[in-house]
Amino acid sequence: MKISIKEFFEMVTKTIAEPNTTITEQDKRKAIRIFLYLDEFMMENVPEYCGDITGDTEFAEIDFGYFAAGVLDELEGK
Repeated sequence: MKISIKEFFEMVTKTIAEPNTTITEQDKRKAIRIFLYLDEFMMENVPEYCGDITGDTEFAEIDFGYFAAGVLDELEGK
């Protein structure tokens, strides 16, 4: 099963919100923090994630930090 980064973010957000079914802004902000931590982990531990190679990998299409920044911009109305 292949999921998009947006779907993954929604899964993380829903997990944070449990047992509630309503997702709050606070839940989304917690998910953003998790994505930023994941981004930092990937940069430190997966050379391909940082673009240290030509970009011929699946990691070239994944950027947790960039996605998290976009969601944060939406929350803050930017």
